[in-house]
Amino acid sequence: MDKGFKFKLLFGRLIWILLAGIIVYQLALTWIPLWTRATELQGTDLSKVQIQDEKGQLVYLSEFKGQPLIINFWASWCIPCRLELPLLNGIYPSLLKKNKQLIGVNQSESQTTIDRFRQLTPISFPVYKDGGELSQKLNIQVIPAIAVIDKDSKVESITYGFRPWIQAYLFWWI
Repeated sequence: MDKGFKFKLLFGRLIWILLAGIIVYQLALTWIPLWTRATELQGTDLSKVQIQDEKGQLVYLSEFKGQPLIINFWASWCIPCRLELPLLNGIYPSLLKKNKQLIGVNQSESQTTIDRFRQLTPISFPVYKDGGELSQKLNIQVIPAIAVIDKDSKVESITYGFRPWIQAYLFWWI
C-alpha cells in the first residue's frame, strides 16, 4: 500500500469516529435531557400564554381551544426548518379537514425578516411571533420543534429536530 492510500484510509476512519462521537454527545447531552424535560411538560396548561399575530395583535392560545393545535417553531436562518416547511405546507389542508390547526411560531426574528422570508418561501399556514413566553414555557432550545397541544390547551407532546416523516407523524399519530 502506498502512503497516500493509508493516509486516506486513516483519515476516513478518524472522520467516522469523530462523527460517532458527535452523535453520542448530542444524544447524551442534548436530545435525552430535552426529551426528558418535554415528557415532564405533558399536561402543562398553555391557555393563558400569548403569541403575536402578523398584524402585531396578541392572541391567547386559549383561542385555539376546542381543536388540537400543532405549533411548529422555526426561523428563516434554520436550514432544517427550511426543509420541513414544504412538508408542513403539504399536510396543512389535510390537518384542517381533520379539525386540527397548524401554526408556525418564529421565536426571535423581526416581522420584516419574517415577511421577507415568506415572499421567497411560501408558508400556507398562519405564522405568529413569540415574545419568549411560549418558547420558555415549552423549553424550546432546538429548532425546528413541534409542540402538540390538545383541544383543552394542554401540552400533549414536544419533538425536536428535522423529521422527514413529519407528515406521517402529524396525520396518523396525532
